[in-house]
Formats: sequence, C-alpha cells, structure tokens
Amino acid sequence: MQIQIEMDGNLFHRDPQEMALGKKIIQHSIQMINSNGFESFTFKKLAAEIESTEAKIYRYYVNKHRLLLYITACYWSWLRYQVVYHTNNINSPGARFKKVILLLATRVVNNENFSYVNESLLLQPWFVYARNTACHILLPVT
Repeated sequence: MQIQIEMDGNLFHRDPQEMALGKKIIQHSIQMINSNGFESFTFKKLAAEIESTEAKIYRYYVNKHRLLLYITACYWSWLRYQVVYHTNNINSPGARFKKVILLLATRVVNNENFSYVNESLLLQPWFVYARNTACHILLPVT
C-alpha cells in the first residue's frame, strides 16, 4: 500500500514526494539538521552531501526555512493521519482520547511507506527550530 500525504503547495516549488531527488533532499536534510543543527545547515552543504547542486535544491524550496516548514508540516500531517486511522472506529470519546495519548507518547517507529523520512529523528529537539535557540519544546515521554 502506497500512502502519499498531500502538502500545502505554498511550501515548495516542486513537490519533493514526486521525484527521487526531492525525497533525497528531505532524507538528508533531516539527518544533517539532526547532526549539525539548523543554523549550520545550508543548501550548499546539502548539495555536497547528496551530490547535486544548490540550484536543484532551490527548484524545490525558496530557502532552508521553507524546507524546515515543509518537514514540520509533513510530520504533523503524518501524525494527524495516524490519529484518524487509529481512532476511526472508536465511538467512546474517552477511549478515543486514550488512544490519541498513546499514539503521542509511544516511541516512533519509522514507516516503510516513507523510507526517505526518518520519523524517529523528527522527535529530536532540533525539530522545532534549531539547537542553541531560546525555544523550549516538550518531547513525548518514552
């Protein structure tokens, strides 16, 4: 079964889910931001990592902030899908609430339908903005 999450077209020039290069951009961006932080992440470094050019990355995203917004939106859209999928047949509001809490608090397992997205890295503290910022976030208890 192939699942594709529909994303807001204002977040990108070219849909990265449709092309191998777009998927590679997402995959390596997540890894590089997790390893080095958002502030040191550049399209130039990403291009070198994926053996491409900056121009090709700019064909997908206006800038690195828009890329981060895309990755964030992709994660939340996936999470929303998970909630709807797992609670669709639960009639009791209490049981539905417990299921949602369980989904939010459970350790993330990477999904084979999105092999280019490492969901477990998306729960790292960098995900909101970047390391060494004055931003406080809450992480799920595992």
